[in-house]
Amino acid sequence: MPTQEATLERLKQALELGDLPALEALAQATPAHEILEGWETLSGEHRYVLLTVLPPAKAAEIIAQLEPEEQLEFLETLPRFQVRGILAELDPDDLTDILQAAHEEKPALYRELTDLLEPETRAQVARLLAYEEDEAGGLMTPEYVAVRAGMTVEEVLEFLRRVAPDAETIYYIYVVDEKGRLIGVLSLRDLIVADPATRVKEIMNENVVYVTPDTDQEEVARLMADYDFTVLPVVDENQRLVGIVTVDDVIDVLEEEATEDIYRLGAVEAPELVYSRSRVLELWSARVRWLVILILTGMITSTILGSYEKVLKAVTALSFYLPVLLGTGGNSGSQAATIIVRALGTKDVEIRDWPKILAKESGVGLLLGLTLSALIAVKVVIDGHLGITPVVALALFLLVLVANLAGSLLPLLLARLGIDPALISNPLIATVSDISGLVIYLNVARIVLGL
Repeated sequence: MPTQEATLERLKQALELGDLPALEALAQATPAHEILEGWETLSGEHRYVLLTVLPPAKAAEIIAQLEPEEQLEFLETLPRFQVRGILAELDPDDLTDILQAAHEEKPALYRELTDLLEPETRAQVARLLAYEEDEAGGLMTPEYVAVRAGMTVEEVLEFLRRVAPDAETIYYIYVVDEKGRLIGVLSLRDLIVADPATRVKEIMNENVVYVTPDTDQEEVARLMADYDFTVLPVVDENQRLVGIVTVDDVIDVLEEEATEDIYRLGAVEAPELVYSRSRVLELWSARVRWLVILILTGMITSTILGSYEKVLKAVTALSFYLPVLLGTGGNSGSQAATIIVRALGTKDVEIRDWPKILAKESGVGLLLGLTLSALIAVKVVIDGHLGITPVVALALFLLVLVANLAGSLLPLLLARLGIDPALISNPLIATVSDISGLVIYLNVARIVLGL
């Protein structure tokens, strides 16, 4: 049996040689996930040709995993009969995402694509497009399995045999009343082990965890993680079941949110940035704004140094330890900010917990300050600068304490103001630590040394 790498290599060779029979055979036999593994190594022309020979279902599976820009490019250029087939095979939630992107970026293409849809699908997508894309309504699919409480297990299993091909998942079956309101849930396992004559109402779980269409996607992801669910039902204001969110959509959400937070913690304003497809100007734009703000803020440090010129001239050795003090303070603050931002994101802590956080981080700051100040004191003594040992050690102790408290409390303040705590980025914390560190260090020197 050929390896995945060998299969992809044969696929590339067929594309390069223009060997259509071999290409069609390989395209039929190669799983979509293997094609996606080597997608980035194919040229734009070869990607296009490959999509034209793939079966609609496999082409749809690949299209669904591409970036919106590439999705629209192919749907705009592929033959219309193939586009119609791909659209028909896409899951409703993926189809909605694509049409949402087309509506925003290429209105003419959006109208053309919607005209290719079956009336029922068009109406279904229109309902999904009414929801925000970062809410449960924008993630859900209406392809779920729902049964009545009075049905027997045998009737449900027979029903599943008919509807399974069109359902997103059949591992969980939802129970609704005559008005479509969600009243229970049971798993496929419950059905298999139950007596065929048993009624659904006898084995269903009435304590159903659900979300509403306007539930934020992060909350949806948290609930699925907390309960180890692979699917979560969505109900409207009347408790009617309107869709389900599956774990594959939540994985995408977690990846998007993690990427956004990582970029923000690094002061990069581009949550949807894909480096391999970004141009130089796009990368410059994503990074320059915060760097300009940070350098302007950092200029304050030169002003502070200028105002303490006499102190530095009097004891030149003080300047030797500035880099290690400021670097340590920035690192301490960044660590605290990262921990608290993550705790807020996972709902491990709330804004109202600030007194507990203050108390805990004060203790952590004290211990870190004592540990690190002892280390720096040893270094200063070894260097032979005994006279400034108390200054350096005390300044580092105070700086670590202040930086730790700032890094832990500033995210809470931003969250209280309704701003994403991830905006307290590591570079910003480092700049705040630099300014406070200079003030602390030079004032301690002036007081202790009597300058």
